[in-house]
Amino acid sequence: MITQTWALLVDSVRLLRSRYLFWIALTISAFAAFTLFGSYSFNAEGIRILWFKTIEVPRLAAGTPGSRSFIAALFAMYVRFWLGWGAIILALLATSGILPEFVTGGAIELNLARPIARWRLFMTKVLSTLLFVLVQVTVGVGLAWLLAGARFGIWDHPMLWAIPLITLQFLYLYSFSALLAVVTRSTLACLIGTILFWFVVFLVQFSSNTIDQQLASQESLLASSKQRIAAVEKRLADEHREPNARERRNLDRWHGAIDDVQPIIDGVRPWAQTMHRVELFVPKTGDVQKIVANLANAPVQNEFAELFGVDVNRFRPQSMPEDQWEDSMTADTAGEHAVRAVDAAVSIGTSCAATLVLFGAATFVFTRRDF
Repeated sequence: MITQTWALLVDSVRLLRSRYLFWIALTISAFAAFTLFGSYSFNAEGIRILWFKTIEVPRLAAGTPGSRSFIAALFAMYVRFWLGWGAIILALLATSGILPEFVTGGAIELNLARPIARWRLFMTKVLSTLLFVLVQVTVGVGLAWLLAGARFGIWDHPMLWAIPLITLQFLYLYSFSALLAVVTRSTLACLIGTILFWFVVFLVQFSSNTIDQQLASQESLLASSKQRIAAVEKRLADEHREPNARERRNLDRWHGAIDDVQPIIDGVRPWAQTMHRVELFVPKTGDVQKIVANLANAPVQNEFAELFGVDVNRFRPQSMPEDQWEDSMTADTAGEHAVRAVDAAVSIGTSCAATLVLFGAATFVFTRRDF
C-alpha cells in the first residue's frame, strides 16, 4: 500500500512540475523576495535603495527598532499581497484541473484497478496538489527569511510560520474545489466555483473587519473623552475652583462626544457579535495574513507611516481642536489593531473543522460514486 501510494504521489508531483504556472509562480516568488529584501540597505543615516542617495530617516537607521519594524511590515505585505493572494490564485489555476481530469472516464479506471482504497487514492491526489503550494511558499518565505538575516542580521524566526499557514490557507480553498471536482468533473466549475467561494468568505470577513474597526474606533473615542473629562475634573477638585470658560467649552464638547459615540457603540456591538458567529462556520482565509503579521510584529498602517517621520498633524483641519485630532488618530490606530486581533487557535481550529467537513463530503462522494 505504501509503495503504491508513493508511486501515485510521485506521478502527481511530476504532473505539477510539468505545468508552466508552477515555474512562473516560483520565479515570481523568488523575484519578489529579492526585490523586497535585497534591493535596499540601512546605514547610520537611514535607508538606501539600490545605488541611489540615502533617504535620511533616523528611525530607519541600521540596528534601530525602526529598521526591524520596516522589515516586518514589508514581510507582512509580501505575505498578504503575493503569497496570500497572487500565488494562491496561480495555484488554483494550475491545480483546479487535476481532480476533474483524474475522475473523468479512462483516467480513473487505471487507478481504481490498483489494490488501493478509494479514500487513500483520493487523499494522495489532494496531498500531491498541496505540495504545489508548499514548495512555492517554502521558496518565497525561505528566501525572505535568509535575505533579512544575512543582509540585516534580522533572523526573525516567526516569519517561518508563514510556510504552514499559507499552505493551510490554500487547503481551506482547495477543499471546496475538491468537492466540486468529484460532483461536477468540470475544471471550469472547480475554478469559478472556488473563486466565488473565496469571494463569499472575503465578504463575510470584510464585513466583520469593518464592523470591528468601527467598534474599536468608537470605543477609543469614548475612552479618550472620558479620560479627558476625568483629568479636568480632578484638576478642578485639586485646585478647589470652578472651570473657566475654556475648560467649560472643552467639557461640553467631550460630553457631547460621549453622547454621540455611545449610541453608535450600542448599535454596532450586536452586529459585531453576529458576524463573529457567522465567521465560525467558514474557513477564515483572511485571518492567515493577520496571524503572520502578528507573529512578525509588523506595524499597522499608521505606525508604518510614523517610521518615515511623517507628521500627521500637518493634515489636521484648522477648525479641528488639537486634542480632537489626537483622539481621532488614536481611534484610527485602535481600529487597525482591532482588525488584526485574531485568536489564532479559534480561527485555525474552526477553519480546519469547516475544511474537514468539505473534504469529508468530497471523499464520501468519491468513494461512493460509480465512475
